Amino acid sequence: MNPAGLDKDAAGAANEIELDRTEDLTLDVYEAVVGGEAKVTLAPAALERVARRREQFLRHLDTGVICYGVNTGLGALAKQDLDAEEQAALPRQILFGRAAAIGAPFDARIVRGALLIKLAHFLDGACAVTPELCQFLAARLNDGLTPYVPSEGLGMAGEIIALSHLAQVLIGEGFVLDAAGTPQPVDIWYRNHGATPYEPQPKEGLSLINGTALAPAYAYALWQGSDRTLAQADLIAATSIEGLAAPLEAYDPLVGKLRPEPGLEAATARLRDLLRDSGIPRQAKQAPVSFRVTPQLHAAARHALDNLAGAIAAEMVSIGDNPVFIIDESEPGSGRLLHCGNFHAAALTNAVDAAATAQMQIGLLSERRLHRLLDARISGLTPQLAKRPGLDAGLVTLHKAALGLTAELRSLAASPSLMHGESSFGQEDVMTMIFPALDRLARIDRINRRILAYELYAALVAVDAREAQPGFAIGELLTRARNVIPPYDGDRSYGPEVERLLALIFD
Repeated sequence: MNPAGLDKDAAGAANEIELDRTEDLTLDVYEAVVGGEAKVTLAPAALERVARRREQFLRHLDTGVICYGVNTGLGALAKQDLDAEEQAALPRQILFGRAAAIGAPFDARIVRGALLIKLAHFLDGACAVTPELCQFLAARLNDGLTPYVPSEGLGMAGEIIALSHLAQVLIGEGFVLDAAGTPQPVDIWYRNHGATPYEPQPKEGLSLINGTALAPAYAYALWQGSDRTLAQADLIAATSIEGLAAPLEAYDPLVGKLRPEPGLEAATARLRDLLRDSGIPRQAKQAPVSFRVTPQLHAAARHALDNLAGAIAAEMVSIGDNPVFIIDESEPGSGRLLHCGNFHAAALTNAVDAAATAQMQIGLLSERRLHRLLDARISGLTPQLAKRPGLDAGLVTLHKAALGLTAELRSLAASPSLMHGESSFGQEDVMTMIFPALDRLARIDRINRRILAYELYAALVAVDAREAQPGFAIGELLTRARNVIPPYDGDRSYGPEVERLLALIFD
């Protein structure tokens, strides 16, 4: 699907994207800019809209209205009035006292994605920033500015800590990542690129750190990784089905028709396709439950990832500034400030939690299939797939290793989103904990890949032991695997080979 507003050069590569309104930021546009090399331009209508709303906001401010974060302090100090000199200093000051994160930096694509999301949020004018700030953000995206945003210590209402680190670099403070991913002072970057830091105007400091931007960018990266893991889980499950010589009835087209759950028909079709043209004789009796419910659990995990993608797309175009400036276009002289909780990304957090739970089931299911492959009573092969049972222990140690990973997986069962506290003496008394929730999803995906690699190792050995032609896709996988791992011929050190298999499948 080609995103609207996307120009292409003669080679068909994304070249330039013009943004007009916030909703122009689709997932396709996001990927073209952050994952590709597309440049961002701003429609004249967008700049005119932003300038007009800014002018209207300033006139409204002149009436003496109280505006949080402009003529008052923030958080527990929201009742503290600011004089004219303090109001002028506040936009920069906001970006200093909240940059408290530590640890390794977020990936460059995530922080650049956050810059793009923040720019899109400004285009409808509700944040009442200047067109100059929008143009500055677009220019910095186009010339490769990559803020250094630490990834730990981010729990807060909204994502103020993370966005303070992100926005600091715009005003010439903090650090950026160079081409090698090494942090360097941002002033060096500005000198090298012949650019000048931005001087934020009233309300712009607040707008830069309000709402969400880094969380949907981080979630998008995790969604991509989890999507790939689930696709490979289908392939690995099919390999285990071949290794066990399991009957194929559990993947019949009628399975999805009898239980009309989202994605079940597609899941059974995917397994049938992977098992197509198999020459392995099937066992007469039905396989263990872990083999028969594979399409149901994989379909549920896919559905959860689809819901997460929808929540990410919605969050990318959700304006979470507080306050926003609302105006009736039919009465240009009127307007009001709307103080609300749109910075609280509850829907995205819930989608992340649901995806994490569903993906956790994938790892647990993989361990069960691995165990069944080693059971001679079920497989009809040698105990523990040993070459010389007794002398060789076989692959039982792979299952033991996987059990350590499933223990870690189960330890992640509790959702961080339920573990929020309160800050600012009760002024900020509910938090999404979106970053700990995202970190949990990242850990689950990492663990799942390792469990699946152990399962695949055993499944390939079992397929070899069948001495029959597997389905085309499994045969192709077996050939690729045997190019990096020799066939099993007795006990040996498995760790390095599992590492190579992990790299083959997921890297």
